[in-house]
Amino acid sequence: MDNFYFNYKDLFKAPRKAIGPQRIGLAMLGLMAAHVVYLFFTYLAFLSGGQGIAEVWAKYGLFPCAYAVGLPFYAYIIYWIGLLLTGFILLLMNVAVARAAYMHLRENLFYTWKQALRFARSKALSVVGIFITFAFLILPFIFGAIVMALIGKIPWFGEILNSLATLPYIFAGMVLVFFTLSLFVSVFFGPVIISTSEEDGLGAAVQSLHLTWGQPWRLVFYGLIIAILEVFGIFFFAFVLKIGLIIYSILFMPLMHSLAPILDNALRLVQISMGVVNDWIFDLLGPTGSKLFYLKQDYEALASSIPLSTVISSYIVFFFFLIAAYMTIGYGEAVGITGLVIAYVIFDKKLTNTNLLTRKDSEIEEEDDDDDQPTEEDTKNLSDEPENEDDEKSNEQTTAEENS
Repeated sequence: MDNFYFNYKDLFKAPRKAIGPQRIGLAMLGLMAAHVVYLFFTYLAFLSGGQGIAEVWAKYGLFPCAYAVGLPFYAYIIYWIGLLLTGFILLLMNVAVARAAYMHLRENLFYTWKQALRFARSKALSVVGIFITFAFLILPFIFGAIVMALIGKIPWFGEILNSLATLPYIFAGMVLVFFTLSLFVSVFFGPVIISTSEEDGLGAAVQSLHLTWGQPWRLVFYGLIIAILEVFGIFFFAFVLKIGLIIYSILFMPLMHSLAPILDNALRLVQISMGVVNDWIFDLLGPTGSKLFYLKQDYEALASSIPLSTVISSYIVFFFFLIAAYMTIGYGEAVGITGLVIAYVIFDKKLTNTNLLTRKDSEIEEEDDDDDQPTEEDTKNLSDEPENEDDEKSNEQTTAEENS
């Protein structure tokens, strides 16, 4: 186990600890699943609202938003169902990534991605339970405010009652702000708390309240460090992949007369699929940054007379470019979640003086119990031992009688 300082220095281990097919693969899988669900419900909302799929794709590509255009109310209901399902999938997969990162920090190197997914599936109700708990905490304040506002409409009595309740209103507002901040903290730390402490939804919500109250400045400071590391991870991974693409182009230079149209058309498809986000990235990164981390130019459509094999090959390359993009963002997410796991280990050490990296874990105990249980062969050997001893004694006695 790496030496832990239990301070901000440990956070800088996150980019290194996040590198690995297990953590990156789980994060990438979660992003892909969430994105597919979001696209399905968003395009379904556009379709139900009378919008053409081709028109929406040409403008928004893989990043549509129902609020970019006016849609009927039932279309927004479909859109919000998709948003809730997308958020649930992301949180559930964050549990899996956090569990894998936690086991990696404990140097349990034989922990598999299947075990992480199985653990996350078993904690699905706990993820939902976090937000149900906060709903029971926050909604009474909202309903109470509505009731008191209605009472305030009563002449004399309502006005006097509301004026007497000024201080309770201020106190209730402060508590509501605290609960809201804790809810925001639970969005990030809820999956981490479930993965490291094996808490249920109520326990994760309580721990989020504890963090918000007990470590407010560290939450802000550590959160900024983790965000910077996550952005750095995304740009670093994108730069490495871009270098790989350049090396690929150099190695296959003799074949570039046939590969160049495929690559150009695939990059053109990437540009189209990004929609308006493509312009935002060019504006944000500028010409030099775009060449390093994104596209080096604005690709034009190829001639309509290109062979069908070239078109099919360019779509295949485009698909692998999408996988590379998910992988890039997945590594950034793995860095962020690993950083949150390390941060929570530090917070728990500060608050309770316990080390989560050495606590008893149910899955580790199950593995130890399985190792301690004797196998059928061991049982057979044990049962044979007395017989063997008796045979040896009888042989010795027979030999002694013959000698005498």
